[in-house]
Amino acid sequence: MLTSGGLEPVVDGGGGNHSVFAKAVLEALRSNKGRMKGTELALQVRRPVMLVANQTPDYADLRFAGHEGGDFVFAARPQ
Repeated sequence: MLTSGGLEPVVDGGGGNHSVFAKAVLEALRSNKGRMKGTELALQVRRPVMLVANQTPDYADLRFAGHEGGDFVFAARPQ
């Protein structure tokens, strides 16, 4: 799962029409030209959010959900 922060309160605005987290996610997905794993998405999102907000996005397995392991893959639309 990819979360916008940990136990700290997270910012709901600051990203134009979105939160700083949603803005960073959208920008990372828009810049993807091929395939991107969820771990790569998380790396691209984490720093931009941390630089402008007092929150740290996290990417981790959702434990005890019955499907441990694996990863999401985001694919760019063919042009």
